Amino acid sequence: MGIDPTSFLHEEVKKSKRRLEKALSRGDTVTAYRQAKRVAELLRELAKYKRVGGKELLRLAEEYEELAKRLKRGELVPAAQLPSHTSLKYSTSSSISGLYIKARSSHTAELGETTKLDKEFETQAETLIAKADITWDDIAGLEEVKKSLIEAIYYSLAKPEQPVKIEPPRRFLLYGPPGTGKTMLAMAASNMLGATFFNVSVDRVLSRYVGDSPRMISAIFRVAYRKAPSIIFFDEIETLVAKRDTGREAATGVVQTFLTELDGFKSKKLDKPVIIIAATNKPWMLDEAILSRFEKRIYIPLPDKEARKQVFKLNLEKKGFQIQGITYDELAELTEGYSGRDIANACKEAIIQMLRRANPDIYKKLTTIKNIQQLQQMKYKIQPITREELLTAIKKTKPATTPQQIQKYIEWTKQHGTT
Repeated sequence: MGIDPTSFLHEEVKKSKRRLEKALSRGDTVTAYRQAKRVAELLRELAKYKRVGGKELLRLAEEYEELAKRLKRGELVPAAQLPSHTSLKYSTSSSISGLYIKARSSHTAELGETTKLDKEFETQAETLIAKADITWDDIAGLEEVKKSLIEAIYYSLAKPEQPVKIEPPRRFLLYGPPGTGKTMLAMAASNMLGATFFNVSVDRVLSRYVGDSPRMISAIFRVAYRKAPSIIFFDEIETLVAKRDTGREAATGVVQTFLTELDGFKSKKLDKPVIIIAATNKPWMLDEAILSRFEKRIYIPLPDKEARKQVFKLNLEKKGFQIQGITYDELAELTEGYSGRDIANACKEAIIQMLRRANPDIYKKLTTIKNIQQLQQMKYKIQPITREELLTAIKKTKPATTPQQIQKYIEWTKQHGTT
C-alpha cells in the first residue's frame, strides 16, 4: 500500500518559499539560490502525484529553476518578483493552493485522511518485524551486559511479593566499536522474552519526503504496543537522531518525535513489556535530549582474551570445523584489538582457504556440470584448518578499530555511561 506524501510536499513548498523570501529580503543570494532550487524540486515531485494541475506545477517549477539560475549568478531579485502562483501563504487562487484547500476542505476529511495515512505507515512498520533466533550462548563474553538486559526482562514480567512500585529500565543504549555484538544482544533479549522483534534500520525510517520519518517512528511504537511483548531495536541510532545543530533540516522534527514517543512510552501502563534498545558506534553524535532518555547506557567493548577464544570456537568448533597445529588460546593471543566481527571474518577467510586446498579440482569439475540438479548432488571435501591458513587469514583481516578510537569511547563513558 503506497503512502501519499502530497500533504508533506505542500508543507515543505511553503516552508522553502518562506525561507526564500527571508533570504531575498536580507540580500542573501546563496541561501535564496538553494531554496529556489528546492522549491523547484519539490514542485516537480508534487506534480507526479497530481492528475489535475500537474502541468501547471511543472511550469511553476521551471520558473523557480530560472530564478535559481539568476540567483546563482549573484543577481539581487526582489521578493515581489517571485512566481506568484506558488504563494501558498497569500494567493488562494493559485493552482497549488486550490488543490491544497480542496484536499483539506473539511475537518472530517482531514481526520479521515490522517487515519488512513497512519494505517499505511503501520503496515510499513510491520515489515520491520524480524526473526530473532540468537540465544545468549551465541554471544561470547559480555556477561555484565547480558545480566542488565536479563534483569530488565525479569522485573518487567515477574511480580513483587509485596505491593511495591518498581520501574525497571526499559530503554537501553548500547554503544561501542563496530562488530562487538550489539545487534546480537538485542536479538537474544527478544528471543528470551518471546517478543516481537522490530529491527529498525535507519534507511527504512528516513525518507526523502518531509514528515514521513516522524510518522514512521510513531507508527513503529503503535504497532509495538499492539504486539507486546516487543523489543524495538534501533540500529545506528546516531544517524536517525543526530544533534539538532548538525545542519540537517529533517533532524529537528525526527528528534522531537522520538523524544515524544520515548516520554509517552515511559508513562504507558502495559500488561506486557515493550523494551527499546538502541545501538550506536558514535554515541557522541547523539542529541543530548535523546541521550538523557536512556536509563541504561552500556559500553560494549572489544572482546577480552577469553571472549575472543569463545568467538573463535563459535565460528569454527561449534560449526563442525577442526583446527590443526594451533590452539584457541594462541588464536586469542594473536587477535588482541579485534572485534567479534573481525574474528568472524578471519574465520570465514580461513575456511575458504581450507576449501580451496581440500578441493583443488573444483573448477575442472564445474566444466562438466550440465544443470543445477547435477551440481546439488555433488559433494566437496572438508579437512582440518591448518595453522598457516588461520595465521594468513588473521593477517589479512585488519582490526576495524584503532587504539585511539577505543580511548575516545573510554573518555565518553566516563562522562555519560551508566553501567
